[in-house]
Amino acid sequence: MRVKSEEKRQAILEVAKDSFTQQGFEQTSMSHIAKMLGGSKATLYNYFSSKEEIFSAVMASSATEQIANAFLSLDKNRDIATSLEEFGVNFLNSILGVEAMAIYRMAIHEAERSSVGRHFYEQGPKKGWTHVSEYIAAQIDKGMLKPCDPWIAAMQFKALLSAEYVEPFALGAIDKPTHTQINTTVHRAVTIFLTLYSPQ
Repeated sequence: MRVKSEEKRQAILEVAKDSFTQQGFEQTSMSHIAKMLGGSKATLYNYFSSKEEIFSAVMASSATEQIANAFLSLDKNRDIATSLEEFGVNFLNSILGVEAMAIYRMAIHEAERSSVGRHFYEQGPKKGWTHVSEYIAAQIDKGMLKPCDPWIAAMQFKALLSAEYVEPFALGAIDKPTHTQINTTVHRAVTIFLTLYSPQ
């Protein structure tokens, strides 16, 4: 029974994700999700109490899927520059993806009207970058990085990675950068980060 329930929940999330991505948060309704699912609203409410809750679950699931490979790059026993560069490339490729960017834009759009933005931050960016700060803390303990606040260092690294392309792409001002452009900006970000935080 648990397996079937989890399968049903995942089916709801897949249908909802498609609807949110295609129609936006505001235009998506519980009735529409139920119709696409081929079930009733009563079934939907057995799993989720509101559209906001479904959206939060979609964001959490997408964040896990999209960013998981990036965080796997952060091997504490590998060369730090190599790990950071691989992470940076995977991270940018993930957040600049069509699906991830659509969810990001919706969360920003809805932030003033509901708790969607807060849920997105807590389930996505905050959770993911906590892993990065833990990686940085481990490197500090090994003497590979200067003593510092790991969370602040992680946020500074995020800013370096995002500086050139994330905002203009999110606003539709540029096309998605090429692999070469992403590799180049990541290399610059890692170089600056390690110049600041590598032990003297």
